[in-house]
Amino acid sequence: MEGAASKATSSSGKAKGRNGVVEKKEYPDPLASHQEVVKDPIFFFWDTLRRFNFKMGTKFMIPVIGGKELDLHVLYVEATKRGGYEKVVAEKKWREVGSVFRFSTTTTSASFVLRKHYFSLLYHYEQVHFVKMKGPLHTPTGS
Repeated sequence: MEGAASKATSSSGKAKGRNGVVEKKEYPDPLASHQEVVKDPIFFFWDTLRRFNFKMGTKFMIPVIGGKELDLHVLYVEATKRGGYEKVVAEKKWREVGSVFRFSTTTTSASFVLRKHYFSLLYHYEQVHFVKMKGPLHTPTGS
């Protein structure tokens, strides 16, 4: 495995290498276009998301909310449809994003949980595939 066991990556984009020296992480090239990722959840989204996480050396798991697995493809599509993570945060649209999931009324923190999961699992993927970011990892202000 391409250094997966030798590096631990934080959301700040820094990783400790084998010798304990902090290295600056960079975004990899996109594995598909944003349009392909949105259109085809099976091949383009899930496959590229798993490969992206492997390249970044980050752990990948599907969260469970209200007893159901969160559909990360739907979450990605709904957030990017509204301009992406930073715009959804700035315009306070997480409740609107979450409305498509029809969570139970007992799931009161859905907006917060969606934002948290999006940031940890999809933010850097969005930067590469939607924003087309290159170079060092970008962390938004106020995340």
